[in-house]
Amino acid sequence: MPVQIGLEMYAEKPIVLPFFTGHVSRGLLLHIVRQVDPAASGLLHELNVAKPYSVTPLRFKSRTRNEKGYELDPYFPCRASFRFLRDEYSTFILNYFQKQNDLMVFDAVFRIASLSVNCKSYADLEKEAQAVDRFRLVFKTPTYFASLGSGYHWMFPDAVKVFTSLMRVWNLFSDGRRFGKEEYVAYKEWLVKNVGVCEYDLRTRLVVMGKKKATGFVGWVTYEMKDKESEWNKVTYMLARFAEYVNVGGNRTGGFGVVGLALKA
Repeated sequence: MPVQIGLEMYAEKPIVLPFFTGHVSRGLLLHIVRQVDPAASGLLHELNVAKPYSVTPLRFKSRTRNEKGYELDPYFPCRASFRFLRDEYSTFILNYFQKQNDLMVFDAVFRIASLSVNCKSYADLEKEAQAVDRFRLVFKTPTYFASLGSGYHWMFPDAVKVFTSLMRVWNLFSDGRRFGKEEYVAYKEWLVKNVGVCEYDLRTRLVVMGKKKATGFVGWVTYEMKDKESEWNKVTYMLARFAEYVNVGGNRTGGFGVVGLALKA
């Protein structure tokens, strides 16, 4: 079951945070899990496997900006979300905060003001899927896709890239329906023929994460679907809702590819 845990917290003092904090959120999540179950933390660290979690960057109000980042204003809340594609991992976060209500971010203590839990089973995502003419995905943080055989990333969210990648992640973690190889191929062919981008407003953004850099796109895209009678129409909308838990594209565990869904008339 996909689960999202949202934190609202206050720093005890001003602190300079990097311009992009997705990797900071990921570090917090892994630190929390490590305190509760080191073995589980090791599984989440495992290389070259799809991870059952994603995060959002820290969201906060800044006082000033310097060459290292933004200075957080401690009088305003700082928020972050941890998403899990299997609900057993979310229990580590809940167990941690049953015992204490603070976190260390660099050299500052953050007190937890509130914790929210939002969940939606795979079965419910499938059951609640509806046939629609069009919908919009808002790419809130930089997003990119792998481009096989190229040293460059794919920098546009065409339907085939977005929804086939979401279907692959769904198949890895769903505890209900999964799509077979023939269904995957049929869906990809359906996307090519029936789903297109009818509106978009995108721009690129360079992100610095310590010594690493990556460029992604942010903004919004409206997708239009021709075939409202096909089951694949509902599946596409289902996967668009799933995207709000999983993030899309590369480095989704580091706060890239955070999306929001909106219906368009």
